Amino acid sequence: MTTVVTTEQIRALWDDPNPNAVIDRGDHSAPVTKDDLGALASELDTDDEGYPLVDQWQILVEQFNSEAPGGEPASTAGLDLLDEIRDARIERDRIKEEADDKFNALIRSAVAAKQVSVIAIAEAADMSRARIYQIRDGRR
Repeated sequence: MTTVVTTEQIRALWDDPNPNAVIDRGDHSAPVTKDDLGALASELDTDDEGYPLVDQWQILVEQFNSEAPGGEPASTAGLDLLDEIRDARIERDRIKEEADDKFNALIRSAVAAKQVSVIAIAEAADMSRARIYQIRDGRR
């Protein structure tokens, strides 16, 4: 669940002297960083010292609380990297699923061939006999 960013949080992050300070937005959205604020600051109306004018804080809040396609915050910082991570996870999961299917088919084949004991199969697979029977029966 995405946490809504408030004006107070944005101001506190802006004023925080710690360059690594962030606003945590939950597990499904990237945190808001000082770099995110800096990237958006160039589009804001600021005073002579670079501090956003009163009405500009709400614009920042709306930017971080709006959702772009794919469910990510509207901030562009790091979106390409997040896309790469998602793509890699999908590929890893696809490969793992294919490997699991191949492995399970091999276990079922070995059990059905009855050339070696289930105990030997379990030892070679580094699994329990119960797990081998679950794979054989398609229960997992």
